Amino acid sequence: MAHIPEALLGLGKIHGDPCDVTVATRENSRTPPHVHQTNNYVMVSEGVLYLTLEGIERNVCAGEWCLIPAGAEHAERFAARTSVIVFWVNEAAP
Repeated sequence: MAHIPEALLGLGKIHGDPCDVTVATRENSRTPPHVHQTNNYVMVSEGVLYLTLEGIERNVCAGEWCLIPAGAEHAERFAARTSVIVFWVNEAAP
């Protein structure tokens, strides 16, 4: 059973001002290195997010938070089922 309820997973990305929120579950996948224009605050609610930031991979485990600063190149890897909640914060917004 997923830690994030299916009803929330189905919402995908929730748009707001100055913050969007994404709820997602990933497994056996990875993203290529990329950047965002927002500060991304990530909470792992299930599993492990393998986050490569500044060339160093670290484990972000269930119950932990991490920050991906705006403009920072990063990549994500999900070996097993992992659920995350991501707050995409535009710090420049009023």
